[in-house]
Amino acid sequence: MADKCSTTLEWRGSAEIGLRLSSLIPEGFDYELTEESGESILVVNVTADSLETLRESVDNLLTIFSDQDE
Repeated sequence: MADKCSTTLEWRGSAEIGLRLSSLIPEGFDYELTEESGESILVVNVTADSLETLRESVDNLLTIFSDQDE
């Protein structure tokens, strides 16, 4: 069986920004956008076959999100 690496990114904030961020997530990523106590919560699960690939995927997501959380 091959090794798998995984991590979870969690973001909390306004519904407007949560929707914007979720629309930017590339195909192939498992994510969920929920609301709790008036706050949106975006959870993105990232998996890869190696730590290097996992890091690249997380870096790419953070780059995509970087200008949107304002």
